[in-house]
Amino acid sequence: MRPKSLMLLVLALGCGLVASIGISQVMDRNSRRPVAETTPIYIALHNINLGDPIDASMVSLQEWPKDKAPPGAISQLEDLEGRRPRATIIQGEPLLDGKLLAPGQLADPITSIPKGFRLKTISVDAEKSAAGLLSPGDRVDVQLFVKRDERNGIDSARTKVILQNIRVFAVDQTVQRSPDGGEERTIAKTISLLLTPQQASKLTLAENLGLVSLIPRNPDDEESADLAEYSSDDLLFDGGKNSREKEQAREAKVEKPKDNGGLLSAIQQYIPPPKPPFLMEIVMGAEPVQVKQFDPDTGKPIRDAESPAAAGTPKSGDASPTMPTMTPPQGGDDDAANAKTNDLLKNFPVDFN
Repeated sequence: MRPKSLMLLVLALGCGLVASIGISQVMDRNSRRPVAETTPIYIALHNINLGDPIDASMVSLQEWPKDKAPPGAISQLEDLEGRRPRATIIQGEPLLDGKLLAPGQLADPITSIPKGFRLKTISVDAEKSAAGLLSPGDRVDVQLFVKRDERNGIDSARTKVILQNIRVFAVDQTVQRSPDGGEERTIAKTISLLLTPQQASKLTLAENLGLVSLIPRNPDDEESADLAEYSSDDLLFDGGKNSREKEQAREAKVEKPKDNGGLLSAIQQYIPPPKPPFLMEIVMGAEPVQVKQFDPDTGKPIRDAESPAAAGTPKSGDASPTMPTMTPPQGGDDDAANAKTNDLLKNFPVDFN
């Protein structure tokens, strides 16, 4: 055998020996590792609806790590006999004792009402129940509409949201959503709301006063808006508009005002226009009626005023309601008339200074 071949054979044998030693060490280490302790628990093979009786065909016994098994997991088939779930059990979910009714007990939704709350059921139709989109667990606002009734002191039709962020407890006799969400939508006839005693009394009063409607809201929207009461007169006012930014919960872009000429033009936009002078008829005994112009700010007469006709005195055919048709002064000396006017103003009961 050639020396080169002999060296390759020795090298191959050495590599094989090292590999075998490594594999043996790994297998020995794995054999020493403690095996995880398991416990048998029952798992749902498919969805089990609320109130359905549980039998052996619905469940399967599986081994779970003991430290991963949830508290109260059922491990004996005898513990499932004659029992029904309090809520829908999803496929693959462990069966827990706390989610099952007592043996022989039927589903009773009334026992699910939290302490301090009451269940108030109202009659609804497609308009009141959002066209059948509501399901148990949804959140709604309650809106009241009252017709005009002058005999009861209601001068115009009014509407207002009287309750906010109310939970839908049941739709007809369904108290829980379908787990797969594939149920056929139908128009509900009754909807039960979870309310405090005060809210229940308020809703009962509202039902006897007018029309009650339910307005769905986002389940994560916990804010209560300060909503005003609206009447038929408010329909003609601008109630604002929606935008894509609002619908997508994005901040709207704020447009900066355009600069149309620098600072001076911006200031001039806020300078109010000058007030026009006001006219007054002056009657002095047998003298002809005179019309004088007065400063709108100081109330002093304007000496160099133009004649009323040139100052914009309305004509007899003008529809402007600011002042009636006036007769301009005729004849007489202007200086003498001005002197008499000044004397009259000194004794005038109103101080224009």
